[in-house]
Amino acid sequence: MAEIKAGRVDAYLSKPDPNHSVVLIYGPDRGLVSERALALARSCGAVLDDPFATIRISADEAASDTERVASEAHTVSMFGGKRLIWISGSTQKQLIKAIQPVLDLPPQDAVIIIEAGELKKTSPLRKQVEKSENAAALPCYQDGPEALRRMIDSELQAARLQMAPEARDMLIANLGDDRLASRGEVQKLCLYAMGQEEITAEDVMRLTGDSASLSADTIVDAAACGDAVSLERDMRRLFARGSGTFQLLNAAQRHFQTLHSLASRAAAQGQAARAMAKSARPPFYFQRLRKAEEALDLWPEGALRAAMTRINKATLDSRANAALGDEIVTALFFALAAQAQRQRQKRRRG
Repeated sequence: MAEIKAGRVDAYLSKPDPNHSVVLIYGPDRGLVSERALALARSCGAVLDDPFATIRISADEAASDTERVASEAHTVSMFGGKRLIWISGSTQKQLIKAIQPVLDLPPQDAVIIIEAGELKKTSPLRKQVEKSENAAALPCYQDGPEALRRMIDSELQAARLQMAPEARDMLIANLGDDRLASRGEVQKLCLYAMGQEEITAEDVMRLTGDSASLSADTIVDAAACGDAVSLERDMRRLFARGSGTFQLLNAAQRHFQTLHSLASRAAAQGQAARAMAKSARPPFYFQRLRKAEEALDLWPEGALRAAMTRINKATLDSRANAALGDEIVTALFFALAAQAQRQRQKRRRG
């Protein structure tokens, strides 16, 4: 059984198991999923810029032609060497039918990498990969402070730069929840500071002081706490950056599910809901803990359950009407913020 824990993924990538011919990389942080898929692809031995050695297939194509993945994986390379079958895309429906043949009969000279979004434990694709001896499933969750520190250190080392302690703390607080975007911010900062002895807090503020407000989690927090002003500003800027629907809906689903679980536990134990925030698993990062406590003060268990239903409906609607995705998400988030404001007013009156 090859279920790799989130904290062990980087160690696995540094020395992939050669017996794993299928590797599923999944999670809500799509930037981290892509970054780790690329790292694995580079280590597998296939030539990435050779179209005969590296075959890219969309999840839609693989799901619609369920024999293609196995056919490509078992094809002998014309010039020898490893072949890489790289599958990516948001559609996971029916994909297991294309992957099961290579789980049952693993290829000798090919590696199959599958990039996916968040997958529940009940997902057929995740379940089959995790229980196969010939495959591995690598979860990718949002970076906490220590993971961000390691990423920053690696970029500083590559650029041969030092960073002042207060600058590092400010940078970590400013970075968002997407690994690729965060790495891009650090690389931009290193390029800006090239030739200096160290990166200062002023450098960080000048170049990255705005990036935290573009975090999907920051926008979800604004909605959950009824901060309509911040919500409008940050959603407009996130959409302008080219991100939006998928990222925001995933973040909202995760956050409201966590809040509901904490509120339910608090009700069962007869405790104040906000007191449960520190017991969340995975824990809230320190930047978000206060917002989570504020949201738990505002949202009773029943209201959280109704909000989750509303988020799920918006998710389905946005998939059915992709062209209206931004409008559907915008309406959802402002409705959540309005509900939070009503809950706040009700508490004040009570």
